[in-house]
Amino acid sequence: VKIDYLRNECEKAQRMPSAEASFRMLHLNQWMSSEQRWISDKDWMKCNIGDVDINQFKNVPCYAGLDLASVRDITALTLLFVEDDKYTVIPYFFAPKENAFIRSRRDGVDYLGWESEGFMTLTPGDVTDYDFIQAKIMEIAEIVDLKVVNYDRWNASQLVISLMNEGIPMNPYGQGFLSMSQPTKHLELIILNKELNHAGNPILRWMMSNIRMKVDASENIKPDKAKSTEKIDGIVALIMSIGAYMNADYEDDSTYNDKGITFL
Repeated sequence: VKIDYLRNECEKAQRMPSAEASFRMLHLNQWMSSEQRWISDKDWMKCNIGDVDINQFKNVPCYAGLDLASVRDITALTLLFVEDDKYTVIPYFFAPKENAFIRSRRDGVDYLGWESEGFMTLTPGDVTDYDFIQAKIMEIAEIVDLKVVNYDRWNASQLVISLMNEGIPMNPYGQGFLSMSQPTKHLELIILNKELNHAGNPILRWMMSNIRMKVDASENIKPDKAKSTEKIDGIVALIMSIGAYMNADYEDDSTYNDKGITFL
């Protein structure tokens, strides 16, 4: 192994958090866990570029990600807008009020504070009322040019069928390395380049701090829900939004169409 190669790989590992573990294992002979902390809070908060409002994006192309949780957990919906190579994410979070009250008291997770500040919608009862989510998506579709909603097929429900019946473009999106790795790496890149604006959303910030990455032998990466320290649904939804945008970008490019690239 030539020194110039090692130097280049070292610089890549310093620049890209997802490359650090592989470099340290393969070239420094250091034992590393396969689940690694991803983006630092310092780098994440550099992407707090300014307040955003959905009405700023009237008729602007929008790529959505929907991580439908179990009925007693957080459901995350993210809207992604890309203009002049700048990315803006607007997230929405839903959870059952009764369970949120218990978790706020027991675990110190500020669900109730987030609701009072307008960052989370708590639905009545102890299970998430999907009618609230459907109403919000229908409201959003009246404002933006909603191109597609990527959703995790694992938790697909009647909500997806109802939205499709309303004409909302729904697309099942896999959660394996094949689908998740490239948009995850792209998210890492735009964070480190400060090309993403998340407006300092406190729930997204909390979820980013919980992320642990899983890396396979080919250096593909994806969030690991099992190993992450807490909820990460908003970041998973954001990655699916980026996957939707990248798919659309490839479909618009005949070069990529000839190669048949897809993230579905």
